[in-house]
Amino acid sequence: MYIFILFLSFLGFTHSLDVQRPLRYPITDSDIVQKIKPYLYEDQYTSLVSKIKTHKISELYFQPKLDAVVSHSTETTDKPILDYSITTINPAIVNSIVELADKNEVNTVFLKDPPQNEFVVGAANLFNFAVNSLFPILILVSIFRVFSMNQSPMGGSGFGPNMGKKTQINVDKLSVQKNNITLSSFAGSEEIMRECTEVVSYLKNSTLYEMAGAKIPRGILLEGPPGSGKTLLAKAIASEADANFVATSGSEFVEIFVGMGASKIRTLFDSARNSRPCIIFIDEIDAVGRQRGAGINMANDEREQTLNQLLAEMDGFADNDGIMVIAATNRKDVLDAALLRPGRFDRIITVPYPDRESRKSILEVHATNKKLDENINLDYIAELTAGFSGAQLKNLLNEAAIYAVRNGSVIITEANIVDALEKLVVGIVKTRDERSPDSLKRVAIHEIGHAFLAAHFKEYFDLKKVTIQSTYNGAGGYTLFNEYLNITESGLYTKDLLTKRLIVTMGGKAAETIYYGNEYVSVGAVQDLKQANSLAKRMIGNYGMGNKLEAFYNENVEDDRNPFLGRSLALGSKYSEKTKDMMDRETLELVSFALNEAKNILMNHQPIVNDLVDCLFNNTTLTGSEVFQKMNV
Repeated sequence: MYIFILFLSFLGFTHSLDVQRPLRYPITDSDIVQKIKPYLYEDQYTSLVSKIKTHKISELYFQPKLDAVVSHSTETTDKPILDYSITTINPAIVNSIVELADKNEVNTVFLKDPPQNEFVVGAANLFNFAVNSLFPILILVSIFRVFSMNQSPMGGSGFGPNMGKKTQINVDKLSVQKNNITLSSFAGSEEIMRECTEVVSYLKNSTLYEMAGAKIPRGILLEGPPGSGKTLLAKAIASEADANFVATSGSEFVEIFVGMGASKIRTLFDSARNSRPCIIFIDEIDAVGRQRGAGINMANDEREQTLNQLLAEMDGFADNDGIMVIAATNRKDVLDAALLRPGRFDRIITVPYPDRESRKSILEVHATNKKLDENINLDYIAELTAGFSGAQLKNLLNEAAIYAVRNGSVIITEANIVDALEKLVVGIVKTRDERSPDSLKRVAIHEIGHAFLAAHFKEYFDLKKVTIQSTYNGAGGYTLFNEYLNITESGLYTKDLLTKRLIVTMGGKAAETIYYGNEYVSVGAVQDLKQANSLAKRMIGNYGMGNKLEAFYNENVEDDRNPFLGRSLALGSKYSEKTKDMMDRETLELVSFALNEAKNILMNHQPIVNDLVDCLFNNTTLTGSEVFQKMNV
């Protein structure tokens, strides 16, 4: 094999020497053109045509692919190579060039590819035969080795790009420190900050804790909704702790070959033991830590073997002193119970969405590298963004900065932030509206139905804006309102409040019914119906707000799915058909009551509603204060 490779290298070397020879013979084939092409002057097509017409060219040599032509000048020099030039052409214009050449008595030559050397052709065929024969054999040998490793007691050393290599330590830590991520980068709950500061204190002052008889937690699980800052906290802990750090993802342990995930777990913990003290961070641990024995397919050996190996490494016979495992997930409900017990994850830190003060602090952190207008009220922005995560707040300020630049400024105003907020909530608003006046009138009626009822229940809702501008999310118009801060922060929603929210939700359909009749109500209320029925089902099934089911709790409504079975198979026969029928009946009665109540309120104030519809139709958008002014509220 080595002689064969050296032979091919010799052929390439002699060919390269042949390319360097000077031109000593006329052009007879395309191979000669390829050899002298780097030394030829490149001429433009217009210049070529001009030279043909003025009889400054004697011969034209067309390449076999007709994508280039070499021209020989009639004005020769003492250096033959300078008498030739090359022009790149389109094959479609070859006929016109030939006709022009014939007209001006210029010879045309169509070159052919040179005959190949039989010895070189034979060597190439031999090489192709060797590749085609050996490649399948190499694949079979590789597969055989993989399965041989799986059958061994220790399961091999892993599979993939890092197979057989030691896990890289501190690479992610250096990246975090380079980006200057510390615990001060997290501006959420003070209690969460205190918990994470304790983790850093464990690693920095382990002797003090040992003197007090305390043991450092083996594992810490960060759980919470997406975007709440779990990964950011892990990065901050890694940056500030005096310990080595290795980061990975739960999905990296899931392999198609049985045993490979367990092998990766062993390699990871072996590397950590050799680099103590060490923090192992596993992001999205639910990918590998899901509950065993759940679902229809009971034979997922690879996932279960990987989880079993993780359980053994975290709290088994191996020495894990000086190793701390930090994991993050937003699906704690699907994790195996053995993974969550003390000794593996001693501490579970729930990272919630930020409250108003935390949202203000997060906005201040992300505004440090931006230029904000001095009149911006961050308290007001924090109030508008109830329910936003830290990641969404960061994205909000970034979108506001983009809006500012779009308007020709580098200073972010409050209007930029409000525009960015609307974009994130309702989507991109269309600037060009091609709907007919009748369609716009119907949308105005629908949206005023929502807006009027939201303003009518002013003790609960704060109306911000109503518009008939359509969005690329499919909405023909939208109404922005929110519950007052004392309601959202407390989380104590009453039956009266939720019922009035149902009434506001059904306001669009109610308004269309009043103006057009039941037979001409549009499908624009389909999302309203979806939201109303979902809320009513939770009120009856979870919140105990039904008439006959006031002491009933339905677990299927809360989950609405099993993480392993999916939505359709998760709804089993846990409850009797009579109970299900009662729940469906009360849900329908509650939504119907909300629809009828919305109709009654709108009909009792129809002159004001008509006035608001006309104003919205003519002005496209109304603010909350303008609606209140029309209602004399």
